[in-house]
Amino acid sequence: MDGGDRRPLDNTPTTQLIRRTHNNRLGAVCSSLQGFWEARHNAVTAGGGAGARRDAYTVILFNQTSTTALSHDFTNVPSQLLNTVLGYHASGGTNFTDAIAMARRSMESHWSTERSPIVIFLSDGECSIADNTMQDLCRRSIALGKPLSFHAVSFGPSAGQLQRMAQIAHDVEITAPRDPLNPHAHVNSSYHEALDTVRLAETFLGIADSLSKPRGALFRG
Repeated sequence: MDGGDRRPLDNTPTTQLIRRTHNNRLGAVCSSLQGFWEARHNAVTAGGGAGARRDAYTVILFNQTSTTALSHDFTNVPSQLLNTVLGYHASGGTNFTDAIAMARRSMESHWSTERSPIVIFLSDGECSIADNTMQDLCRRSIALGKPLSFHAVSFGPSAGQLQRMAQIAHDVEITAPRDPLNPHAHVNSSYHEALDTVRLAETFLGIADSLSKPRGALFRG
Protein backbone atom coordinates (compact mmCIF):
# COMPACT_ATOMS: atom_id res chain seq x y z
CA MET A 1 0.00 0.00 0.00
CA ASP A 2 3.00 2.31 0.10
CA GLY A 3 3.45 2.24 -3.68
CA GLY A 4 3.30 5.59 -5.46
CA ASP A 5 1.66 4.37 -8.67
CA ARG A 6 -1.79 5.34 -7.34
CA ARG A 7 -2.48 8.46 -5.36
CA PRO A 8 -5.38 10.27 -3.63
CA LEU A 9 -8.20 11.65 -5.73
CA ASP A 10 -7.62 15.05 -7.31
CA ASN A 11 -9.69 18.14 -6.56
CA THR A 12 -11.50 17.07 -3.41
CA PRO A 13 -11.72 19.03 -0.14
CA THR A 14 -9.32 16.54 1.49
CA THR A 15 -6.85 16.00 -1.38
CA GLN A 16 -4.07 18.19 0.01
CA LEU A 17 -4.56 16.93 3.56
CA ILE A 18 -4.18 13.31 2.47
CA ARG A 19 -1.29 14.00 0.10
CA ARG A 20 0.81 15.62 2.82
CA THR A 21 1.33 12.28 4.53
CA HIS A 22 -0.16 9.60 2.25
CA ASN A 23 0.62 10.38 -1.38
CA ASN A 24 0.44 6.69 -2.27
CA ARG A 25 -1.95 3.74 -2.60
CA LEU A 26 -3.02 4.03 1.03
CA GLY A 27 -3.85 7.67 0.37
CA ALA A 28 -6.07 6.58 -2.51
CA VAL A 29 -7.86 4.23 -0.12
CA CYS A 30 -8.26 7.06 2.40
CA SER A 31 -9.86 9.21 -0.32
CA SER A 32 -12.34 6.45 -1.06
CA LEU A 33 -13.09 5.86 2.60
CA GLN A 34 -13.77 9.56 3.03
CA GLY A 35 -16.21 9.46 0.12
CA PHE A 36 -17.94 6.40 1.61
CA TRP A 37 -18.29 8.04 5.02
CA GLU A 38 -19.58 11.26 3.49
CA ALA A 39 -22.16 9.35 1.44
CA ARG A 40 -23.39 7.48 4.50
CA HIS A 41 -23.46 10.73 6.51
CA ASN A 42 -25.46 12.47 3.78
CA ALA A 43 -27.93 9.60 3.64
CA VAL A 44 -28.69 10.14 7.33
CA THR A 45 -28.90 13.94 7.15
CA ALA A 46 -30.75 14.16 3.82
CA GLY A 47 -33.48 16.77 3.81
CA GLY A 48 -31.79 18.95 6.36
CA GLY A 49 -32.47 16.65 9.25
CA ALA A 50 -30.01 15.68 11.96
CA GLY A 51 -30.86 12.01 12.27
CA ALA A 52 -28.86 9.78 14.57
CA ARG A 53 -26.18 7.73 12.86
CA ARG A 54 -26.77 4.00 13.13
CA ASP A 55 -23.51 2.92 11.47
CA ALA A 56 -20.70 1.81 13.77
CA TYR A 57 -17.33 1.91 12.00
CA THR A 58 -14.36 -0.32 12.64
CA VAL A 59 -11.23 0.02 10.49
CA ILE A 60 -8.66 -2.78 10.57
CA LEU A 61 -5.36 -2.22 8.77
CA PHE A 62 -3.21 -5.24 8.01
CA ASN A 63 0.17 -6.27 6.67
CA GLN A 64 1.78 -9.33 8.29
CA THR A 65 -0.23 -8.45 11.40
CA SER A 66 -3.42 -6.48 11.93
CA THR A 67 -4.10 -3.22 13.75
CA THR A 68 -7.44 -1.71 14.71
CA ALA A 69 -7.39 1.97 13.75
CA LEU A 70 -11.06 2.59 14.62
CA SER A 71 -13.24 0.41 16.81
CA HIS A 72 -17.04 0.49 16.84
CA ASP A 73 -17.14 4.25 16.28
CA PHE A 74 -20.60 5.79 16.49
CA THR A 75 -19.83 9.45 16.99
CA ASN A 76 -17.03 10.85 14.85
CA VAL A 77 -17.92 12.77 11.70
CA PRO A 78 -16.20 11.88 8.39
CA SER A 79 -13.38 14.41 8.84
CA GLN A 80 -12.57 13.00 12.28
CA LEU A 81 -12.66 9.44 11.00
CA LEU A 82 -10.27 10.39 8.21
CA ASN A 83 -7.84 12.12 10.57
CA THR A 84 -7.70 9.00 12.72
CA VAL A 85 -6.89 6.72 9.79
CA LEU A 86 -4.24 9.16 8.52
CA GLY A 87 -2.32 8.47 11.72
CA TYR A 88 -1.34 5.06 10.29
CA HIS A 89 1.14 4.30 7.51
CA ALA A 90 1.64 1.48 5.04
CA SER A 91 4.32 -1.19 5.27
CA GLY A 92 5.00 -4.48 3.51
CA GLY A 93 3.37 -7.84 3.94
CA THR A 94 -0.11 -9.34 3.49
CA ASN A 95 -1.91 -11.67 5.88
CA PHE A 96 -5.57 -12.23 5.03
CA THR A 97 -6.05 -14.87 7.75
CA ASP A 98 -4.99 -12.55 10.55
CA ALA A 99 -7.17 -9.73 9.22
CA ILE A 100 -10.26 -11.96 8.96
CA ALA A 101 -9.62 -13.31 12.46
CA MET A 102 -9.54 -9.77 13.83
CA ALA A 103 -12.68 -8.87 11.89
CA ARG A 104 -14.43 -11.87 13.41
CA ARG A 105 -13.39 -10.88 16.95
CA SER A 106 -14.66 -7.36 16.37
CA MET A 107 -17.97 -8.64 14.99
CA GLU A 108 -18.48 -10.91 17.98
CA SER A 109 -17.48 -8.25 20.53
CA HIS A 110 -19.79 -5.58 19.13
CA TRP A 111 -22.71 -7.62 17.84
CA SER A 112 -26.05 -5.89 17.90
CA THR A 113 -29.42 -7.11 16.71
CA GLU A 114 -30.15 -3.53 15.58
CA ARG A 115 -27.50 -3.53 12.85
CA SER A 116 -26.42 -5.81 10.01
CA PRO A 117 -22.76 -6.89 9.80
CA ILE A 118 -20.90 -5.56 6.75
CA VAL A 119 -17.23 -6.11 5.87
CA ILE A 120 -15.44 -4.26 3.08
CA PHE A 121 -12.19 -6.18 2.59
CA LEU A 122 -9.62 -4.42 0.40
CA SER A 123 -6.13 -5.44 -0.62
CA ASP A 124 -3.61 -4.52 -3.30
CA GLY A 125 -1.84 -7.86 -2.90
CA GLU A 126 -2.49 -11.59 -2.90
CA CYS A 127 -2.40 -13.98 0.02
CA SER A 128 -3.68 -17.47 0.63
CA ILE A 129 -6.47 -18.08 3.12
CA ALA A 130 -8.25 -21.34 3.86
CA ASP A 131 -11.82 -21.65 2.66
CA ASN A 132 -12.94 -22.77 6.10
CA THR A 133 -11.65 -19.52 7.66
CA MET A 134 -14.09 -17.54 5.53
CA GLN A 135 -16.84 -20.11 5.97
CA ASP A 136 -16.45 -19.99 9.74
CA LEU A 137 -16.69 -16.18 9.75
CA CYS A 138 -19.86 -16.19 7.67
CA ARG A 139 -21.50 -19.05 9.56
CA ARG A 140 -20.68 -17.38 12.87
CA SER A 141 -22.51 -14.28 11.69
CA ILE A 142 -25.59 -16.34 10.84
CA ALA A 143 -25.41 -18.06 14.22
CA LEU A 144 -25.37 -14.66 15.92
CA GLY A 145 -28.53 -13.68 14.07
CA LYS A 146 -27.85 -12.20 10.62
CA PRO A 147 -25.86 -13.13 7.49
CA LEU A 148 -22.66 -11.25 6.80
CA SER A 149 -22.51 -8.88 3.83
CA PHE A 150 -18.92 -9.24 2.58
CA HIS A 151 -17.50 -6.96 -0.12
CA ALA A 152 -14.05 -7.85 -1.49
CA VAL A 153 -12.20 -5.11 -3.36
CA SER A 154 -9.06 -5.80 -5.39
CA PHE A 155 -6.84 -2.73 -5.73
CA GLY A 156 -4.08 -4.47 -7.61
CA PRO A 157 -3.31 -7.04 -10.32
CA SER A 158 -3.86 -10.14 -8.14
CA ALA A 159 -7.51 -10.85 -7.54
CA GLY A 160 -8.14 -14.61 -7.47
CA GLN A 161 -8.19 -15.10 -3.71
CA LEU A 162 -10.32 -12.03 -3.06
CA GLN A 163 -12.86 -13.23 -5.61
CA ARG A 164 -12.89 -16.63 -3.93
CA MET A 165 -13.52 -15.02 -0.52
CA ALA A 166 -16.51 -13.10 -1.87
CA GLN A 167 -17.88 -16.25 -3.52
CA ILE A 168 -17.66 -18.19 -0.26
CA ALA A 169 -19.48 -15.40 1.57
CA HIS A 170 -22.17 -15.41 -1.10
CA ASP A 171 -22.56 -19.18 -0.96
CA VAL A 172 -22.98 -19.13 2.82
CA GLU A 173 -25.32 -16.14 3.00
CA ILE A 174 -27.87 -17.65 0.61
CA THR A 175 -28.35 -20.50 3.10
CA ALA A 176 -29.41 -18.08 5.84
CA PRO A 177 -33.09 -17.61 6.68
CA ARG A 178 -34.52 -14.26 5.64
CA ASP A 179 -36.50 -11.98 7.89
CA PRO A 180 -40.11 -12.55 6.77
CA LEU A 181 -41.03 -9.00 7.75
CA ASN A 182 -38.17 -7.47 5.76
CA PRO A 183 -36.93 -10.04 3.22
CA HIS A 184 -34.90 -7.55 1.16
CA ALA A 185 -33.03 -5.97 4.06
CA HIS A 186 -29.81 -7.89 3.40
CA VAL A 187 -27.17 -6.53 1.01
CA ASN A 188 -25.65 -9.40 -0.97
CA SER A 189 -21.91 -9.96 -0.87
CA SER A 190 -19.92 -8.69 -3.85
CA TYR A 191 -16.54 -8.65 -5.55
CA HIS A 192 -15.02 -5.62 -7.29
CA GLU A 193 -11.83 -4.85 -9.21
CA ALA A 194 -10.58 -1.27 -8.96
CA LEU A 195 -7.46 -0.77 -11.05
CA ASP A 196 -7.13 2.98 -10.45
CA THR A 197 -8.06 5.59 -7.87
CA VAL A 198 -11.19 6.78 -9.67
CA ARG A 199 -12.55 3.24 -9.98
CA LEU A 200 -11.79 2.64 -6.32
CA ALA A 201 -13.74 5.73 -5.29
CA GLU A 202 -16.64 4.66 -7.51
CA THR A 203 -16.60 1.20 -5.92
CA PHE A 204 -16.86 2.59 -2.39
CA LEU A 205 -19.65 4.95 -3.41
CA GLY A 206 -21.46 2.07 -5.08
CA ILE A 207 -21.27 0.01 -1.89
CA ALA A 208 -22.53 2.98 0.13
CA ASP A 209 -25.46 3.33 -2.26
CA SER A 210 -26.26 -0.39 -2.07
CA LEU A 211 -26.58 -0.10 1.71
CA SER A 212 -29.40 2.37 1.16
CA LYS A 213 -31.02 0.18 -1.52
CA PRO A 214 -30.54 -3.45 -0.45
CA ARG A 215 -32.90 -4.82 -3.11
CA GLY A 216 -30.53 -3.74 -5.88
CA ALA A 217 -27.34 -5.32 -4.55
CA LEU A 218 -25.80 -8.04 -6.74
CA PHE A 219 -22.90 -10.46 -6.52
CA ARG A 220 -20.29 -9.70 -9.18
CA GLY A 221 -18.04 -12.64 -9.86
